[in-house]
Amino acid sequence: MKKIVLMMMVVFALSGCANVKKWLGLNKSTPDETKIETRAPLVLPPDFDELP
Repeated sequence: MKKIVLMMMVVFALSGCANVKKWLGLNKSTPDETKIETRAPLVLPPDFDELP
């Protein structure tokens, strides 16, 4: 019983650290709007319908 309580205390203490949350994947990362690149739309080549 004491081991369980001790383990729970360690988990709660470490969950407050930002590095531990990042390592465990608990942080949500949102994309930065300024870093999103737009791409030109896809265009079919003019001879696409011709068979090789």
